[in-house]
Amino acid sequence: MQTSHITVSLETASIMPTYRWNTDLAARAYDASAEHIHPHYVEIQDQILLQLRKLPTGPLLIVDAGGGSGRLMERILDHFPNADGLLLDQSEPYLALAEERLNHFGSRACVTQTRLQNPWNQHLLRPANAIVSMSAIHHLDQNEKQSLYARCYDYLAPAGILLNGDEIRPESDTQYSAELQLWSEHMTHNLKSGQIAPGFKAIIDKWRHRNIDQFGAIRKSGEDCHETVATQLDYLGIAGFSRAEATWQNSLWALMTAQKPAG
Repeated sequence: MQTSHITVSLETASIMPTYRWNTDLAARAYDASAEHIHPHYVEIQDQILLQLRKLPTGPLLIVDAGGGSGRLMERILDHFPNADGLLLDQSEPYLALAEERLNHFGSRACVTQTRLQNPWNQHLLRPANAIVSMSAIHHLDQNEKQSLYARCYDYLAPAGILLNGDEIRPESDTQYSAELQLWSEHMTHNLKSGQIAPGFKAIIDKWRHRNIDQFGAIRKSGEDCHETVATQLDYLGIAGFSRAEATWQNSLWALMTAQKPAG
C-alpha cells in the first residue's frame, strides 16, 4: 500500500468549507489536547487494540473510518507489524497531521480524504479485516449511520470486525443531560488548568451551546447525533452482522463490536 497524497472529489469539495473540523486551528488544538478533552480517550483506544488482537495472524488491512490526525492508526500499526492501515477522513487539516504522523510507516500507511457518507470501497485494495472508528460516527444522522454500517459489512472480509468506539446517549433524558453537564465541567476544568489548548475554547463553547443550552433540539447530520447502544446494535444486526455487542461502556462512551459471518 502506497502512502497517498490527499485527493478530493468534486462532491466532497463542495461541502468541505462548512465542516467545523476543516480548520488548521481546530485540528491542531484537538490533536494536542485529545486526552484531556475526551475523558476516556486512551482507554477506548486500548479496548480497540484488545479486540484487534483476536484477528487471525497473517497480513491484515485495517481501516480507520474518520481517523482524524492518525493517533489511533499509529498505535494500531505499532502493535500489529503485519497490518497495513488506511485512514479515511474528510478534514484536510486532520489528514495533513495524519500524513506527518504516519509517514515513518512508509507503504504500510495510506490516508484518503472522503466523507463517511460516501462509498469508499474504491480506496480498498482488498477487503478489510477490520474497520475501526473513534468519536466520528456519532456525527452521522440515523439514516447515515445505518447506511455506513451496511457499507462496512460489505467492505469487510468474511469474519472481519467493526469496532466503533464512540459517543452514545443513555435511554433517560435526565441521565443524558446530567452526563453532558459532567463532560462540560470536565472540559472547562482542563481548559482553565492549561491541559487543553486555548485554541479549543471556542469549540467547547459551541459544543456547550448545541448540547446543553439547546438540549433536546432536533439534530442534523454533522452535529452530535447521539443514539443509544441498543439502537446502534439493532442497526448492526440489520446490516447483517452475526454478532454485535457493547464490549466496553462508560458514561457517554461505548465500544460497539460487530463481526461479519465467516462464510
